[in-house]
Amino acid sequence: MKTTIIPLLIFGLFLNSCTKPEKSNHSEFNKAYTNFIELATTEFGAKYGMAIAVVKDDAIIFENYRGMADVDKNIKVSKNTLFYIASVTKSFTAMAALILESKGRLDFSKSLAEFFPEIDFAPELKANSITIEHLIIHTSGIKNKPIGYVNSYTGGYDSDKLLILLEKFSGVNTDASFDNFEYTNLGYNILGMIMEKELGTDWKSLVTQEVLAPLKMNHTTTSMSTAIDKGWEIAKPHSQNNGTNTLVRLAIQKNDKTMHAAGGIISTAQDMSRWMLVELNNGKINGEQIIDSDLVKKSQFNHAKQNRTWYELKRFGYGYGWNIATTPLGDTLVHHYGSFNGMHPQFSFVRKTGVGVVIMANEGSLSYPLNMLLSSYVHDYFSKRENIDVYYKEKLKTFKAEYAKDIKSNNDYMDRITKRPWKLEHAFSSYVGTYKNDLFGEIVVKLTKNNTFVTTIGNLKSNLVSAHRTNAFRVQMEENGGSVVQFEIVDGNVAKATWKGQSYVKNVK
Repeated sequence: MKTTIIPLLIFGLFLNSCTKPEKSNHSEFNKAYTNFIELATTEFGAKYGMAIAVVKDDAIIFENYRGMADVDKNIKVSKNTLFYIASVTKSFTAMAALILESKGRLDFSKSLAEFFPEIDFAPELKANSITIEHLIIHTSGIKNKPIGYVNSYTGGYDSDKLLILLEKFSGVNTDASFDNFEYTNLGYNILGMIMEKELGTDWKSLVTQEVLAPLKMNHTTTSMSTAIDKGWEIAKPHSQNNGTNTLVRLAIQKNDKTMHAAGGIISTAQDMSRWMLVELNNGKINGEQIIDSDLVKKSQFNHAKQNRTWYELKRFGYGYGWNIATTPLGDTLVHHYGSFNGMHPQFSFVRKTGVGVVIMANEGSLSYPLNMLLSSYVHDYFSKRENIDVYYKEKLKTFKAEYAKDIKSNNDYMDRITKRPWKLEHAFSSYVGTYKNDLFGEIVVKLTKNNTFVTTIGNLKSNLVSAHRTNAFRVQMEENGGSVVQFEIVDGNVAKATWKGQSYVKNVK
């Protein structure tokens, strides 16, 4: 249910942040944190790339760059390495929307039905009541998996196709009805559509113009091609999700078409620290007001109730692109993390202590527990946790044991499915070909010299294909989790393929 009252605790934190404490020497923290990073990464055997920055009040007080940006090319992470920030993008998109509203360019009072009058939304969707705020705070009450998937994974869409998907596949979210919270990319994807429809400019340009450029985040971009053209080093996605803890490059990689309003920015730790400074100092950097303080405060207010946990965090609210949670020590943590194949960024701050942590990682399994340990250590240090090193040595053991258990379970499952007997009724070569869908693009099935399948769907590629039910196989398009391609036989020939509920027709030569 939408919250209209700002918690007194958060309001008090804004007041406390208005006064800057005196600068102090952070050498003791730097030594303690460096030692813990070495201990934790060694204990977990982390080889992937990491960029870590800690902000206190109005300055970066700590930086650490380690591991591999690209294991295949033996390129190490440096301060100039860009990482995909995934869903941390939401805080930028939401702020751009707030700024555009303050300028009178974006109307937050208009409904979804008014933004898209060409669509005859079903009454039960409540399109006449859904506003931009509902989209931003995840309370729209609608679901639409195809829009999320084409934006995040396959690409191959344009504004006209997105409009068709919005009309054809939008339904009521029975798990979280209108005005109730459920986290999803959909609201931001629709917001991106609204921005382009209303202003004639895509969300990428608007976020750049309204947020990135004013903050002088000069090594941050919404476009992969821009970074490539400029010769910037981009951390490639990796995984250590295997029995030997080996660092492996993943095939999946972001391109311009899969950089979207809910997850479409690459940046450096130093640039992200500028974003942190703005958030901690009510829109100021070095005393200069970059973003209106009221907009920064509004973005961090608790606009929607939630009741979720992430490790030991208790998330109770959501702002404009921000989760709001209580830490084990009782601090209010404003944060957003990101998740994508081979990438896991964390961005968090506590206004009471004036401390923020940026952790960028190009790995999507081991990085989850390790990032949590590394970020929570910082916040606990400045909240003066007693016997912090003893406490975190025990936490390190616990987290590692839980991770090892999860990885073993995952690897045992993968071992079982690769041993499944094939149930294809025709020769493997009969399933090879290109299958087309006017809305969702192509599925391309190829056969290697070793008689194994390689399947490509838009920006996705699966080298690991295993047997499933009759005339079907399982593809591993994402790092964690698989999906099924089901084939249909017509008149003795392989004629169609169905993937994620959509039918693709095979080209006939």
